[in-house]
Amino acid sequence: MSTEHEVMLARVFARVAGDLAFMFIEPQEDGFIPSPSGPCVSATITFSGKFEGSLSIAVPTALCPVIAANVLGVEPEDESATDQLYDALTELLNVTCGNLLTALAGDEPVFDLTIPTVQSLDLRAWDELQRTPGTVALVLEEHPVLLRLSL
Repeated sequence: MSTEHEVMLARVFARVAGDLAFMFIEPQEDGFIPSPSGPCVSATITFSGKFEGSLSIAVPTALCPVIAANVLGVEPEDESATDQLYDALTELLNVTCGNLLTALAGDEPVFDLTIPTVQSLDLRAWDELQRTPGTVALVLEEHPVLLRLSL
């Protein structure tokens, strides 16, 4: 994946996170992002059409209730937010993927997307993903976020 794709992925994710979850990317002048302080989770969606691939997001599990609350318009402690932790994360991923594919391929091509899968991610896997070329590392509401587009 080229640097152009990484820049586009970061830009699309920042816009979707702001529009869907009212959460904003924090610029990191030195490129440093904090390490997660606890368990993490990743979600992946695959797509096919004009081209095929996958999009993954990894976040600290502690960020999931904040995403869910913001998407639902409730407090993070609200039962509906805690019941839909991973649903909100996968919806954020799904909307990001759709917007990214449109940005990459235009409005005409049709893509088939799979249902996103979610899995736990230990800190060793997090570090490995962060070191993988093409992974975009961002800070969202003081939490690290990793995004990976594979084409």
